[in-house]
Amino acid sequence: MGIDTMKQRRPDRLFNLPVVWVGLTLLTTAAFGQIPSGNGQLETAPKLFSGGTDAGGRGYLLNGQPAQNGKLILTASNGFFDNGVCRAGGESSLPKAGDDDLIKPNFEMLEQWKRTDGTIRWHLWLPKPGEVRLSFNMNVSADKAGSQVKVTLAGITKTVTTQTAKQQSPQPWNLVFQVTEPGEHTISLSAAKIANPRAGVGDLHTIDVYGSAIQRAKLLRARWRPAAVHGGYACSTVPRSRIWVMTTRSTCDFSSYSPITTPFGYYGTSFEADRRAKGGFNFSMWAARAGAAPPPLRQMPHLLAAGSPEAEFSGFGHEGSGVKLRGWIPMPDRPQVCVQALRVDSDSSYDTYSGYYWDHPSQQWKLYAVGRKWHGGKPREHLAPGSFCEIPGPPHIQRSGDRVREVRRRGWHLGPDGNWQTMDTFNCRSKGPANKFWYTTAEGEFAMGTGGMRYYQFSRPAVPRKSDSLPEFLSAEATRDLHALPAEIASIEVNRRGKAEATISVNIKATGTNAKAQVFYGESDCLTFAKRKLHGTERNSTVSQSTQAQDRSWSHNTPAVALKDGVNQLTLAELDAETTYYFRILITNEEGRMWSYSTGSFRTQ
Repeated sequence: MGIDTMKQRRPDRLFNLPVVWVGLTLLTTAAFGQIPSGNGQLETAPKLFSGGTDAGGRGYLLNGQPAQNGKLILTASNGFFDNGVCRAGGESSLPKAGDDDLIKPNFEMLEQWKRTDGTIRWHLWLPKPGEVRLSFNMNVSADKAGSQVKVTLAGITKTVTTQTAKQQSPQPWNLVFQVTEPGEHTISLSAAKIANPRAGVGDLHTIDVYGSAIQRAKLLRARWRPAAVHGGYACSTVPRSRIWVMTTRSTCDFSSYSPITTPFGYYGTSFEADRRAKGGFNFSMWAARAGAAPPPLRQMPHLLAAGSPEAEFSGFGHEGSGVKLRGWIPMPDRPQVCVQALRVDSDSSYDTYSGYYWDHPSQQWKLYAVGRKWHGGKPREHLAPGSFCEIPGPPHIQRSGDRVREVRRRGWHLGPDGNWQTMDTFNCRSKGPANKFWYTTAEGEFAMGTGGMRYYQFSRPAVPRKSDSLPEFLSAEATRDLHALPAEIASIEVNRRGKAEATISVNIKATGTNAKAQVFYGESDCLTFAKRKLHGTERNSTVSQSTQAQDRSWSHNTPAVALKDGVNQLTLAELDAETTYYFRILITNEEGRMWSYSTGSFRTQ
């Protein structure tokens, strides 16, 4: 039966394409029980109601749409699914009342179900035990038949096999579950076997849910992508500090993105489903929001150093434009606890931010990145970290807002006396009930979470318990490494210039291992922007599309030459006479890459 024929059916049975479940006792509709008429909960807006108390003693709310006429209808819009399991498509004519704040599209079906990992889910609140019956309205074409699907509810899993309408009579076949406990329940679907991986399982339109347990039941609702949870951290005994250290760990079995927020952008890592860090960092320095004109070149944020010779001084251009490192995985061990530090130093024009991470295998601090941001005459006097946790993905590709993402953190500020003090203040707020939360653990960690089906009223977290001892990464010896750089430059001077050449004298205190240097130069100061291949996201950014884009990177550079400790002579040739040139030096060694922190200049004769 084709889709055009289906659309002539009553609205409450829209897309009622047959699916035959092998391994079950097949009953006619009359023998099985008539599916209640109507549109179920779809014409009723969801409302918050008391859900009870969680394991931590916190009261919570649930957001439910009550069943009508003993029926709930599960659609492609009111459920959840993991990234890549399927896609939501089409536009449904079924009603969708009062939940535009949860998801705006009214999708017709879940299609392209081509993966056996991950699940498709709907959440219910059942007021009493009883029978739950599921009638699937699913289109299975001949090239998709024979897939095995697991359907789970209340700890019971039924494995069924799809067939086409031509193989069986066009009856809406059903599954029956006996639920013995009232409360919150999840209907979960997963593909145990896909007969034709290129075609997929089939197009799932709706599931009718009815039975004795559905009287006064509710379909639980939450945003397809919950609002990110935000928080800030402070130390009551150190009102001003220019360096902090923070630890972060994930407590959930799902991926999440939870960086530390900084005055320049983000510095943090993602966590994978195994609760380990992904291995890399996002050290992103924002220049302009999407659509906004880039600042003058002198005011552009720019990267100065990286902790690996593999690192690429790159950029981004999706939500906005700016600079970041790429091409390097600093934590291949993917630690369960990510430990990172950030320091700020200021001069008359810029704040310089130096980011470090604790390398667990070597038990020492290592440099990740150094970058500069224009401060406009207001240098940063105190460096206070913040953070957030969010769930990515558009609603037709990933909808895992029902999964709780939680991260836990500790933090320390370095006081003016040179001693580390524990952060004891968690600054956070919320306007009303939301499926996000903040609290302090018994172990003294600050916890924040977002997602899930439970809504919490905001309450200010308690002051964490302080530890009597400091971790190894805060020892006096370890702290000294929070100023280390790939190389140490004592001085840079232009000691000879002619009509067509100049010699630059570079005095190096510590060159590092197998160090080489290049001079980047031109007739305008281009900071640390060398010509390079643009990353995909930044090709259409306002920076790369500006009329001055070609003038925002150095026009010339010398080949790399070996460096030694002490004085090194670098020569520039084929210069124009009576011309002012600007230059910077880039040093690369086995410890990393580093630009000279300031631009030099000279004028030929």
